[in-house]
Amino acid sequence: MLLLGLPLGSAAAQEPDDEEPPPETELTRPAPAAVSPDAEPEWKTRFGARLLTGTPDGLGAALLIHPRSWLRVHAGAARNSLGTGVRAGVDLLPVQLLVSPVLGLEYGHTFRADYGRLLTRLHGQPTTPVTDIRQVDYDQVNLSVGLEFSPWRPVTFFGGVGISYWFLGVSDPSAFIREARAGEEEPSLTANPLLLNLSTPVVRLGFILYFN
Repeated sequence: MLLLGLPLGSAAAQEPDDEEPPPETELTRPAPAAVSPDAEPEWKTRFGARLLTGTPDGLGAALLIHPRSWLRVHAGAARNSLGTGVRAGVDLLPVQLLVSPVLGLEYGHTFRADYGRLLTRLHGQPTTPVTDIRQVDYDQVNLSVGLEFSPWRPVTFFGGVGISYWFLGVSDPSAFIREARAGEEEPSLTANPLLLNLSTPVVRLGFILYFN
């Protein structure tokens, strides 16, 4: 009877109000950064091999790495009529086009080159050494400018011209002195190593095969 005597408002106050669930919040994702249509794709290092023929290189082969679009580095060996040597150099490519200009700087060392053939090449006619010297070592620094043609991504053809600086070393040039003083007795003769410098033109053709 006590319950029946309670006011209706009090009974309603004791019942909890129905609570509405909080609205679901949607996760906001950042919009992707806009990419300019003119932006160049990121360069990826490329690897390959290079074959060439020309003068004074003869025939050459090298492995190369292309770490930047404007820079290429190569190292290998070459064989010409004088002897066999090693080569290393860098190529600079200012722009990347179907036909692109290229600047080259290369260093080479040839072991035990045929001295008689070297004289023939320098004189432009058959020349026989008048001394006992038959083999010499020489270094080269080649500067060249040329063009590259890349009809397909894996293959590049190139050609160029330039100048080559030669540095010939003769460890025992006493044979030159004996020849110059023929007929005179020289009981004891010593001489310091001899270094000869000269320059010749460079002409080369070849192609590059990329592995990636």
